[in-house]
Amino acid sequence: MQVNKQTVWLVTMLTLMVVLSAYYIATGPVEPAEKIAKDLDMKNNQIQVDIKALDQPASTNKEKEDLKGKSESDYFVAYQLQRNTLRGKMTEEYMKVLSNPNSSKQAIKEAEAKLNQLSQVDKQENVLEELIRKKGYRDAVVITNDEHIDVIVQCDNLTKAQAVELISLVKQQMNMAANQISVAYVK
Repeated sequence: MQVNKQTVWLVTMLTLMVVLSAYYIATGPVEPAEKIAKDLDMKNNQIQVDIKALDQPASTNKEKEDLKGKSESDYFVAYQLQRNTLRGKMTEEYMKVLSNPNSSKQAIKEAEAKLNQLSQVDKQENVLEELIRKKGYRDAVVITNDEHIDVIVQCDNLTKAQAVELISLVKQQMNMAANQISVAYVK
C-alpha cells in the first residue's frame, strides 16, 4: 500500500506543478520593468559574452505572417510545452519502474532519485524564469541539459551587461559555472 500512497502523492505533486506552470505562463508580466541593468562586479573577468539574436523560423503561409504580431510569446510557450511534455514522458517512465512489482530495489532507488532530480530541475527552472521576468524581460525560458544551461529571453536588444547579469543569476540559482551557461534573445 505504501507504493500506492507514494504514487498518488507524486501524481498530485506533478499535477500541481503543471497547473502552476500553466498559471505562470498565462499570467506573465504585464509590463516589463523599465530598469536598466546595474553593472555587476564580476570576480572572473575571463568570461566571454557572446550575444546572439535567435531568428524566428520563416513562414511559408501568408496567414501565419498576418498573425505574426499576434503573440510574440508563442515561441516561449512552445519551448515550455515541449519541455513539459518531455519531462512528463520521463516521469511516466520512472513511475512505471516504481509501480512495477518485478523491479529490483536498485532500479526503484534509481527511479526515485531520477524523479527527485527531475522535480528539482523543473522547480529551479520555473523559479529562474520568474526571476528573469521580474528583471524586466517580457518572457524567458530556461533549458537545462546535463552539463549546459540555455537561457532565452524576449527583448528588443540584449547588452553585454544584461547578459552578464543573467549569467550571474543563473550561476547563483543553478550552481553552474559561467562557461556552461549561454544566453540568447528573441525580439
